[in-house]
Amino acid sequence: MLSRAGQGLYWMSRYLVRGGHLCRLLASQYSVIHDRSVEDIDRSWRRIYDALGREPLGGSLQSSEGRERIMLADAYTLTDDLTFERQNPDSVLSCFAMARENARQHRNHISNEMWTCLNVAFLEMGDRQLIDIWDGDARAFFLSTSSATLAFSGWAARTMYRDDGWHFLQLGRFVERALLTIALAQAQVRLYPLADHSHALDWESLLYMCEACASYRRLHSIEYEPTRVLHFLVADAKLSNSVRHVLERASGTVTDLRSGGHAARSEDVSELIDQAVALLDEDWNERDPEDDQLTCNILGRIRSACLALHDQIELNYFHYAIEDATDP
Repeated sequence: MLSRAGQGLYWMSRYLVRGGHLCRLLASQYSVIHDRSVEDIDRSWRRIYDALGREPLGGSLQSSEGRERIMLADAYTLTDDLTFERQNPDSVLSCFAMARENARQHRNHISNEMWTCLNVAFLEMGDRQLIDIWDGDARAFFLSTSSATLAFSGWAARTMYRDDGWHFLQLGRFVERALLTIALAQAQVRLYPLADHSHALDWESLLYMCEACASYRRLHSIEYEPTRVLHFLVADAKLSNSVRHVLERASGTVTDLRSGGHAARSEDVSELIDQAVALLDEDWNERDPEDDQLTCNILGRIRSACLALHDQIELNYFHYAIEDATDP
């Protein structure tokens, strides 16, 4: 496979995971603005933007505490910024547009079902504006759009041949999921202290955003104890979207790439995954679970390891130097 094709599939997967994740954030937020206090709404917007690492387009996120009518107007503006704003590279529309462009350029590496699923979702979104869904059921729109990303993954699992293209698609998914979960966990801890048990609804919404509510309830019922929720999302290897699980899956994917002819290029990538897993096994498990600052610091170090992992993937698989066969 050409490195350009591998890179296209890797980024297509990352954009779709990012777009689906943002849809779940916004679906949760849309529920909040209808039945929570202005203070809760204000804090939950800050959680989203903190997790995304950005400010709203055209200005900063100002508190609207105590000003219900202004908060409703702000909610509309902020939702539009994160959903349909083309100048925001992290908006839902931008993520789907970039994923679709990568898919268009590499149609020969994906199935017709995958292309149709992505193309239909993008075209349906491109014909809409926020005003079209705001007075109806915006939450249903976000859930439907998020479901399109899951349908795409399902078609990929069912129809793709397990060659390098499949492995790069999976690798992009795992890297993006790890980065998104860590960033959201850090934002959560900054706004909702781990020793404070008075924000059960906000810890439940965190589980919802990470598609982990059902699994958590199976193990722990509906007692949303902060340190338990956080550990579940970060370090439980049996949870499909936990940081620990996706890193292990990434490690298996790199092993498949190594056996498929990328042995030399895979060593550095494997080492970085091992470093991130070691942080989970050692520093994470040995920390004071209610120390917010230490928890955020360790999450930051795991995130740095995942960012370094991405850089190494780009360097080793997509931007490597071409070897001259005539060299001695």
